[in-house]
Formats: sequence, structure tokens, C-alpha cells
Amino acid sequence: MQVNAEPAYILHKRPYRETSQILEVFSRNHGRLSLMSRGSRSPRSRTSGILQPFRPLLLGWYGRGEMPNLRDVDTADARPPELRGKSLMSAMYLNELLVILLHRNDVHEALFTDYHETLSTLQQTTRLEVNLRNFEKNLLEHTGFGLNLVHDADSGEPVLSDRYYAYHFEHGPVCCQPGSCRQNPVISGSSLLAFDAGELETPGSIAEIKKLMRYVINSHLGGKKLKSRELFRSPLKTA
Repeated sequence: MQVNAEPAYILHKRPYRETSQILEVFSRNHGRLSLMSRGSRSPRSRTSGILQPFRPLLLGWYGRGEMPNLRDVDTADARPPELRGKSLMSAMYLNELLVILLHRNDVHEALFTDYHETLSTLQQTTRLEVNLRNFEKNLLEHTGFGLNLVHDADSGEPVLSDRYYAYHFEHGPVCCQPGSCRQNPVISGSSLLAFDAGELETPGSIAEIKKLMRYVINSHLGGKKLKSRELFRSPLKTA
């Protein structure tokens, strides 16, 4: 198998032997995969400075099995985002989510586009929280775990903006009284509807949806800790 000029991003990389490295890659037409990059950690390598996360790349590889060999690397026409501080940590969080939640070789072209666009939006630090929540929602939708945000999971009735709902993993929102449910996040109907419509604006709704998505993502992780979240324990806390 040989692939040429495939649009891709590097999600993670780790050293292999003295001069090589293993790349975890998210590609537009081949999904997530691992590539062996031989010699790219050598001081004489021409690609070591190019093989960086968050940079849009065109990759070529060959071989079958679980780890094909990287053959060539080029930069894509798109300009890489300028990520610093909270923006950089947020991008690292997205990469870790993709590495953990995406199955190898499952193609997600729309999610690839969402990821590409979200990296650019992370440069707008005033919208970090909203952009992170929207990407999390889209990631779950693309991988078959889309959220029910508009119907009471027990009654089937539409979510009402003036009610409160306890959110149950893999079930959905159930109407309740504030303070009556301590094990599940309780979210206002107005926040659920705003999130579904892509219209998160108020600080209260943003905080509620952050609580909801932390609960849902943690449930999908099954107790696995995210290394990127350790970064958010600093005063720059975001995700």
C-alpha cells in the first residue's frame, strides 16, 4: 500500500531507538494511524522541524500492517495556527482526546475538517471555552456517541428552557428539581438548548455545559486520566 500527499496532522510522537520516532497521525482519508518515521530525529534530518503537532501537513507512506513507514513530508498550503499559553494547552487536550477516542483506520473526514477549523479558532482566547465544548460535542457525534440535548430521555417531551435536567450517561436529560440529584450534573434547559443550537453565550450556560461535558467525556474515558488536563491545574485552567 502506498499513500501520497495525504492531508494530515501529527497528534503525538514518541522516540524510537536513536534517531527514529513513531508518529500518531490523524489523516483526512485514512483516519488515525501510526507511522514509523525513520531517521527523522537525526541532527541531519530535513524533516525534524516539520514533523510537529498542529501543523497542517501532506504525508506519504508505504507498507501494510499496523505501522507503515513514512516516506515523504511536505507542508500544506494552510497556515499553521499560532498557539501559545491556554490556546496551546487546549490544542494538546484535543490531540489527546483524538488519540484515545478514535479507533485506528476509521475515516472521519468531517471530524478532520472540524479539528482543522477548531485549531484556528483556539487562537481566539476569549472563545476558548465555547470552541472546546463545540469540538467535544462534534467529536462525540462523529464517533457515534452524539448527545441528546433536546428531549427528556424518560418522557420523550421536548426540553424546556425554564426547567432543570439531570443528565444521565448514554441516556440523556431527565427533568428534575435542582438539588434533588447529586450523582449527575444538573443543567438548565436553556443551556442544553443553547448548546444544541451552537449558541452558547452567557457565562452561566458556558459553566453548566463545561460541567456536563466533563462528566460525559470522563464517562467515555472509563477512568483513564488525561495528561493534558494536568496542565489546566495551573492558573491558566481552561479544559
